[in-house]
Amino acid sequence: MSITETLPLLAEGRKKKWSYSSLIFSLFYFVPLLFGTQVSANAVLLLSAGYLLFVLVYLACIHHSVRWVPYFTVAMLMLAYATSFINPGGAIIFGFIAFIVGYYYPFKIGLIFSLLIVSSIILVSIYNSANELFFTLLASLNIVVLLIFGMMERKETLFQLKQAQHADSIGTLSALEERERIGRDLHDIAGHSLSVISLKAQVADKLLANGKIEAAQQEVRALATLTQTLLSEIRQTVSGIKALSLSEAIAQMQAKLTEHDIELSVSVEPDTLKRLNAVQHTQLSLIIKELTTNILRYSRSTHITLSLLTSKNTAIFSLSENRALAMPPTEGNGLAGIRERADHLKAQVSFSWQPNVSFKAIIPLEPI
Repeated sequence: MSITETLPLLAEGRKKKWSYSSLIFSLFYFVPLLFGTQVSANAVLLLSAGYLLFVLVYLACIHHSVRWVPYFTVAMLMLAYATSFINPGGAIIFGFIAFIVGYYYPFKIGLIFSLLIVSSIILVSIYNSANELFFTLLASLNIVVLLIFGMMERKETLFQLKQAQHADSIGTLSALEERERIGRDLHDIAGHSLSVISLKAQVADKLLANGKIEAAQQEVRALATLTQTLLSEIRQTVSGIKALSLSEAIAQMQAKLTEHDIELSVSVEPDTLKRLNAVQHTQLSLIIKELTTNILRYSRSTHITLSLLTSKNTAIFSLSENRALAMPPTEGNGLAGIRERADHLKAQVSFSWQPNVSFKAIIPLEPI
């Protein structure tokens, strides 16, 4: 799959607000009917139906993936040409098509498209009436401006996607380096100790064969000590595996929500972060990642509040949205996964749907 095919839809994230609000400008479609072109009542009804059909096709286009864009674009082009022959305001539809083309397609395609459309609009205007040329020139300018805007939005979005891929690659490399380091440490620790254990076992076997029970027992006791030491060193090495940073997880959550026009207010006590152990940091980070996924996938909230504070010997993690649900949702893999990670921390978990959608986890801490 190419990176173009992974472009966020125009009805997603911060693009959603502009994609909908820009329909206000489409009302210029009716300006010539009100102040210029004289048409019959039946023609007005027909043109109004054409406008309504354009809005429906446009909304369908911004909600569907790039593979559907050509079909919706052709439909809007047909509407634009059909209405422009009767109403010069129909040319305004071309501007919306230009923005969509500029966003979803490379520069060359967008440029060729704009040149062809502007030329065709001028020809339609000349066919209708030279007096309407001024309005057509404004419509052509609208096409160029919106095409450039779409291209700029595409460029910025592709840059963000590449940055995200780069960050994922760095994270993968870091994980591989960490894995190799742990492997080398375990090899060095276990290799030497297991060699000594093997020799001690052989010596104990020979002593037993020669009837030297007391000496063999000493070797067996030495084996027990060696194995305990080895286990301790392995635990220390494994505990040195880099844990997921809770601060980084919160920062990533904020970045993703901001990208989708969702504001995140964060209140985290530094002392609470210090009291959390590596396992708690990791599991809470994974919970935050799962909550972020659920919010982006299902929520219509515009503001999220996240807090982490200490109360006696417990850490209280809570997240609240500025929306409510009339009925609890069906608990899928996401919520089930959050509960499992919370159980791993022996935390008390609660979900609430009224008056706000919220999540709370009370996590036991080691006494100070």
